[in-house]
Amino acid sequence: MRNLYIIILLCLSTNVFSQFYAKEFGMRGGYTAGFTFRVNIEDALSYEGQLTYRDKGAIFNLFRQQHLEIGMDKHGNWDFIYGFGAHTGFYFTDYYRIFFREIYFGREIFTPVIGFDGYLGVEYQLVNAPVSFGVNFQPFMEISLKQIFGVNLWDFGISVKYRFN
Repeated sequence: MRNLYIIILLCLSTNVFSQFYAKEFGMRGGYTAGFTFRVNIEDALSYEGQLTYRDKGAIFNLFRQQHLEIGMDKHGNWDFIYGFGAHTGFYFTDYYRIFFREIYFGREIFTPVIGFDGYLGVEYQLVNAPVSFGVNFQPFMEISLKQIFGVNLWDFGISVKYRFN
């Protein structure tokens, strides 16, 4: 009977330390700041949705991400994450920019936006707590009434996420 208890405890202890967290919820700070929700399909693939705020408007991003484990220490795991996605949303703006000229309207108008995004990041996932910290880079290009074609290569941010099943 005692051997059965030992076998059960050994099986339970490996499940605790090899737990796979299917979902993550957190916040991102940076030029595009907001809330983020990630669903991990498997160890190397995830989908992340972000509801963010920038330029007096709201943007919804959806990313497909690949994960590569780059290191591990006694406190956590380091992951390199890359991917691509798209976004849609709106701004409120009082000017229009074309060919390095700005035309002012005198009042703010509603401006829809649609675009494509890239994603590069490094995350550190703690082993003993369901928390991860990350630094990421999200360049994007978009079409809007504010600027017919815009590109931003400087959207760096930091994130904190809570992992759960």
